[in-house]
Amino acid sequence: MLLDELEQEIEAGKKVPLSSKIVTEKERLLDYIDKIRSELPEEMRQARWVVKERERVINEAKAEAQEMLENARNKIKKLAQESEVVREAKLQSEEIIAEAHKVAYEIKSGANQYADDVLASIETRLQKTLAVVAEGRNELKKRLPKREVNEIEDAG
Repeated sequence: MLLDELEQEIEAGKKVPLSSKIVTEKERLLDYIDKIRSELPEEMRQARWVVKERERVINEAKAEAQEMLENARNKIKKLAQESEVVREAKLQSEEIIAEAHKVAYEIKSGANQYADDVLASIETRLQKTLAVVAEGRNELKKRLPKREVNEIEDAG
């Protein structure tokens, strides 16, 4: 993983005597930052996929619920035609419809929870990555002469 490699690079840097600072090549650190930036779009692609997948699951749940409702309506019509069981048909249809709504709600809730969990995981990883990048940039700014720090800030 790039962050591990960056950490190893920092750990391998020459230590400045009597301080916690290290000396390392600017170009190598900037190369790691570029690589990390190039991976961020992949995380965004995964987040978009999760959202699309969530929509697909919700649509499937709606279709399944619609089919269950249609089946319930058909069953109601059939039972209603038999005069002796009209009252029973109404009760059964209400139970079937209630069950269909319950199943649809559970499927939708599960899909939403899954999507939220995946997005939260991606958000956490992105926040950690951004924190490491910011920390690396701050450390880099501490090591550079004032003129180069201004150039980096102007470019960023």
